[in-house]
Amino acid sequence: MALAKARGVSVDELLLALLSKPEPLETVLVEPSPEEFERDMDALAEGLEQLPTEYRGTYSRADIYADHD
Repeated sequence: MALAKARGVSVDELLLALLSKPEPLETVLVEPSPEEFERDMDALAEGLEQLPTEYRGTYSRADIYADHD
């Protein structure tokens, strides 16, 4: 959405343009603003508040595959 907004077109128009004439990847990627990044991270973490925050394992194979081998 940010790229479409930056170009002043709808998302549909942007997708059609990209599909009809692919651009080099460097011109397609847009660095999000700090505000957009924070908003996206908040959305990603939404609903995860109840997960445990402290891992007490050893990161060993046994910890990773505790229920199967």
